[in-house]
Amino acid sequence: QRLSVSYHDSRPTGQLMSQINWLPDQAGDLLIGIPPLIQSLVMLIGMFLIAVRLDPVLALLSLTVVPVMYYSVGIYSARIVPRLKYVRALEWQTMSIVFEAVAMLRVIAAFARERYEFRRFRSQGETAADARVNLTVKQTLFSLVVNTWTAAGTALVLGFGAWHVLQGQLSIGELLVFLSYIAAVYGPLETISSTVGPMQQRLINVQGAFMLIDIEPDIVDAPDAAILDRPRGSVAFDHVSFHYTGRTATLKDITFAVEPAKRVAIVGPTGAGKTTLISLIKRFHDPQSGAVLVDGIDVRKLKVKSLREQVSVVLQTPELFSGPIVDNIRYGRLEATMPEIVEAARSANAHDFIEKLPNGYNTVLGEGGAQLSVGERQRICVARAFLKDAPILILDEPTSSIDSKTETVILDALDRLSVNRTTFVIAHRLSTIRHADLILVLDQGSLIERGTHEELLAQRGLYRQLHDVQIGHQLMDGLSRRVIASSRSGARGRQGERPLIADVQRALAARLGGTVSQEALAHTAALLLQAVEPMLADDCPDASRILAALRSDNPPAEPKISNAFAEALVDLEDLAVDLGVTTVREPSRS
Repeated sequence: QRLSVSYHDSRPTGQLMSQINWLPDQAGDLLIGIPPLIQSLVMLIGMFLIAVRLDPVLALLSLTVVPVMYYSVGIYSARIVPRLKYVRALEWQTMSIVFEAVAMLRVIAAFARERYEFRRFRSQGETAADARVNLTVKQTLFSLVVNTWTAAGTALVLGFGAWHVLQGQLSIGELLVFLSYIAAVYGPLETISSTVGPMQQRLINVQGAFMLIDIEPDIVDAPDAAILDRPRGSVAFDHVSFHYTGRTATLKDITFAVEPAKRVAIVGPTGAGKTTLISLIKRFHDPQSGAVLVDGIDVRKLKVKSLREQVSVVLQTPELFSGPIVDNIRYGRLEATMPEIVEAARSANAHDFIEKLPNGYNTVLGEGGAQLSVGERQRICVARAFLKDAPILILDEPTSSIDSKTETVILDALDRLSVNRTTFVIAHRLSTIRHADLILVLDQGSLIERGTHEELLAQRGLYRQLHDVQIGHQLMDGLSRRVIASSRSGARGRQGERPLIADVQRALAARLGGTVSQEALAHTAALLLQAVEPMLADDCPDASRILAALRSDNPPAEPKISNAFAEALVDLEDLAVDLGVTTVREPSRS
C-alpha cells in the first residue's frame, strides 16, 4: 500500500498476491530448516575429531568427498537457482491468470469464453508444471551425485582400513568402530547437501517477497514535509509536464489557478490527459517538471497522508469493499458516528434505498458490492465523500455509466456535495458542466482552451465542436424518434426512389464543414424533413418548389424551409447559426 499507483498499475495482481502469501510460509520453513543444519555441522566436526584420534590417515581420506560436494553445491547454485527463479516467474503468471479470470468473471460469462480461459490457464499451467518437473529432475541428479560420492568415500575408507588391518596397524574391531564414525561424518554431509535444494527454493521465494518490501516508493515524504491542516482549497498548476514510463508528453506545460470553493470542469477527447491531471492533485504521481500547488504550497512539500486526507474522490467506477454498507460509508471517516453516517447517506440520496434492504445499513455486500445496481453503489460512494467532508473534491465522470433518471438523482447529490468545496469535474456529458466557474479543455496533453461555457462557445474551438456534436445529437434524438426515409409518396413518385434524407444529409454536411458527426447529421436531416413535411402535402401549391429545394445543395436557402427549420432549432441556436438559419427566438447568449 505504500507503493505508488504507477507501480500497482504495472504489476499483475497475481504476482503481488503470490509474493505476499509466500512470505510467512516460506520464511517459517526457512527458519525451521536452520537448526538441523547447525546440528549436522556440529556432529560432523565432533565425529571427525574422534575419527582423527583413531586413525588420522583414514580420517583424512574420508574428507576426499568434501571438495566434490563443495563444487557440486557451487554448480547447483549457478545452474539450478536461475531455473528456480524462472519457475517462480511462470507460477506467478499462472496465479495472475487465475486472479484476472475471477476479476473478469462477468465479462468471461457474457462472451461465453469459459473454454478459452480454461485453455489459457491450462496452457500456462502445463508450461509451469513442465518447468517444475524439469527442475525437480535436476535437483534429484544433484542428490544422486552427492550420495554416490559419499558411497565412494565409504568404499575408499573401507579399502584402506582393511589394508591397515592386514598390516597390523588396526584391529578389525577398531575398523568397524572407525567405519561407524565415518558413517556419522557422512550422514551430516548428506543431510547438508540434501537440505541445500529445499533451502534454495525457500530462499528464492522469500527473496521474491522481500523484493516487494525492498522496493523504494516513488512517492515519499520530503524530510521537511509539512502537515496540511484544513486548507482553503486553492489549487494551481505551474508549468506542469508529466509522462508515464515508456510514453511521452502525457501532459505538456499545464498552467492554471483555481480559487477556493470554485467548480472546475475538465473536458476533452479520450486520452487527452484529464484523469492524469487530477491524479497529480492527489499526488498519485509527481510531475517531471513544474509544480502542483495547494494553498500556494508545492504538494511535494506536504506529507502525502495529510494531503490525501483533504481530498475526496468519487470515481467513474464505484468501488465498494465486501462487508456491511455502514462500513463502506464509514470508510470516509473511520471515527464517524451512526447519526453522521445516516446524514451522509441522506445527503447522497442513498438513505431510502438502504432502508429498504433486508438489513438496512448492516446489509453485507459481496466483493465490489455486486448485489447493488451501479447507481446504488455510486450513491454509497457519494455518501462516503460527504462523510469525509474534505475541502477539495474530485469527480471523475461519476455518472458516465448510469441511466438518465439515476443520473439526475446523483447529480442532485453531487451539487450539494460541491457546495463550499473546490471541485474538479471530469465530464463527457457537457450538459452537466454548464454552470462551472471554469472549464479547462485538454487535447493531446495540452491545455488548449479555458473559460466559462459561454466564453468557450464564442471561441468556436474544440469545446464548441464537442458541444455541437453532443448537444445536437441529444436534442435531435429527443425530437426525432423516426427517420423519414423519403418524402410523401406523391412527391416521391415525381422524383424517383432515391431517399430524400440522403440528399439533405449530404447538403448539411457540406454546410457544416465536418464539425458534426454523421449520426448527428442524420438526426438533423430527419428534423428538417419533419419541419417541412406539411409543405409536401399534395394540396400544397409550393410542394414541388420545396421538394426541389430539399434536393439542392443548400436546402435552408429556401425561405420557407429556413423559417420552418428555425422553429424546430429554437433550442439549438448554435447549429442554426452555422447553417445560416435565422431563429425565431431573440438571441440571449453569446
